[in-house]
Amino acid sequence: MKKILRIASYPTIQESGRGLHCYQISKLNGCKVIYLTWFNTNSTPFKVPKGVKLYVSKFYNVENPRFGTLMQKILFHLYRLYRIFTFSFFGIYLMLKHNVSYVHVHSPMFFLVSVFSKIFGKKNIITFHGADYFRIENAIWYKIIANIFDLVFSISPRYIPKLKEIHKCKIVQIYNGIDLNIYKNFDQQRKRQIVAVANFKPQKGLKFLITGFEKFIKNNPEYSDYKLIVAGKGILFNNIKEKIYELNLQSKVHLVGQKNREQLIQIYNESEIFILSSIWEGFAKVLLEAMACGCKVISTKVDSAPLLLNDWGFMIDHSKSNQICSSLRKLLKSKYNFDKQSKSVKKFTWDRVREMYLNQLEKI
Repeated sequence: MKKILRIASYPTIQESGRGLHCYQISKLNGCKVIYLTWFNTNSTPFKVPKGVKLYVSKFYNVENPRFGTLMQKILFHLYRLYRIFTFSFFGIYLMLKHNVSYVHVHSPMFFLVSVFSKIFGKKNIITFHGADYFRIENAIWYKIIANIFDLVFSISPRYIPKLKEIHKCKIVQIYNGIDLNIYKNFDQQRKRQIVAVANFKPQKGLKFLITGFEKFIKNNPEYSDYKLIVAGKGILFNNIKEKIYELNLQSKVHLVGQKNREQLIQIYNESEIFILSSIWEGFAKVLLEAMACGCKVISTKVDSAPLLLNDWGFMIDHSKSNQICSSLRKLLKSKYNFDKQSKSVKKFTWDRVREMYLNQLEKI
């Protein structure tokens, strides 16, 4: 039986998307998984899968104070480094205690565990999900230690050419998945409502979304009763709120905060349209979720989105709010192909993702 140490975040009832990829692939048949993670003490974690031994350690869980003082930023990074090192040393301890054969990290910040794993003759794997790629894209320190990895997975096809330059091992594109037993279309009456689900960070393009929606209802009086629901939280929450007031959209755009899985499924099923406005994205789980719940979808042409929407989806360029406006109008005026959408979603189940991982593990 393969023993794997996995280091990643872990999904909770409160934040079901965080760490979901690693959680799902930990259900591999014929594998015993040692899972090192962290989450807030007031969170309720998902049920631990069969064959998984879960360890929870302290980590940093505060947002980077991008708009704070210099001293606040310095203290944040010092505390972050301290927590990364103490967390990593616990990972090294678990690697030795359980005598694992594979070490699979889901962020390059845990490179220290992978370095020791290499010293002790283990197989090293890393998966790049999104923001972590941009942190190492031109990082000299990472290029120095990149040869410790035996296998690299990338959520996005866009990262693969650069990852091949950096590493001396096989680079494989992997996907996010969807559980179609959980995310379903309730076939209920939908509101004249558009939904977006995102962390309030610059790369999510929410200002561009708000501006595009404002143009849409202003230029299309027949659709002026549509509302935009934005679920999520993050450092730009107040900035987005200010933008809504600036455009006088208080009655049209509603920021509903962080929602758990069941609440999101209900919002998807209430909404007619889902929009992904990201400037960049690894492989958007929310896009899969909305499609599975029967929303019509519009997305920016980011990373893995074209794999899902193919030639029938409504694709837009990021930072062009006029395309949000025109795409919404076009979508509402045309017949939407739900059959193609359903077939596309079925290609990206977690069972298929696990099968891809297992096949690659066998080849190392």
